[in-house]
Amino acid sequence: MKIKTTKKSMKDSYDQIVKIGYCNAQFLLKFENETAYSTRAEGWACDYYDVNGVLISTGYAPLESKNTYCNYDLVKKYDDQAREIICNYSHNWEQQQEQVKALLNEFIAEVTK
Repeated sequence: MKIKTTKKSMKDSYDQIVKIGYCNAQFLLKFENETAYSTRAEGWACDYYDVNGVLISTGYAPLESKNTYCNYDLVKKYDDQAREIICNYSHNWEQQQEQVKALLNEFIAEVTK
């Protein structure tokens, strides 16, 4: 179950934050559960994922990156790889989940170098 929180609270709670635009990592985050979300005047702003102590903020108005290096091309590279894994129907669901989680861990390691 995800909880509603403020951006300030999340920003203050994490030393490393990765900013990802809306739907730019939908395959990479497919098997992860949101831990929280924030809203703004217009409605939903972003979801938060805690991956190995690193906060991933994704949505219409995600938090800015903090102590990480991430850009659109890097996210696209990993998300495309995750999509290939998920669309490979010769693997069962558990194998897909395991491979995508390993890929997500690689992504986190790369953006936190």
